[in-house]
Amino acid sequence: MTAASATETRDSDSKARSVVESAVETAHKVALAGAGVAGEAADVGAKVFDRLVARGAKVESQGKESLSGWRDKAEEKVQQVRSAAEKGIEQTKTKARTGIDEHLERRLEKLGVPGQADLEAVIERLSAIEARLDALEKPKPRRRTAKKKTTKKASAKTG
Repeated sequence: MTAASATETRDSDSKARSVVESAVETAHKVALAGAGVAGEAADVGAKVFDRLVARGAKVESQGKESLSGWRDKAEEKVQQVRSAAEKGIEQTKTKARTGIDEHLERRLEKLGVPGQADLEAVIERLSAIEARLDALEKPKPRRRTAKKKTTKKASAKTG
């Protein structure tokens, strides 16, 4: 080998080492940059996470208030509907009973069975008759009879 060729080989080896070292250094910098990005992302992510947690707590609180108001309104409406339904049911029962009573009374009247009004009239008449009987059965107070005055002659005869 000639001196010139040895110098060229050294220069060539030196350039290769320089390129390899440069590549290693660049790779190291890329790795450090990646670690920096990961660290930055972790910091930003933590801040974003904390901000989202705070926002979520606020939304939850507002949601609870909103749901509470809605629930109260719904319960009030349910109570109104329940009351109206109970009133309607009671009215329907009353109408049904009245209708059934009137229908039965008409049928019984056609069969000749005395109705409620007839029975009440009989009860009134019986009460009046009982009152008259009670008045007749009570003993009449005795009348006081006046004692006869005796004369002195009558008492002398007896005496």
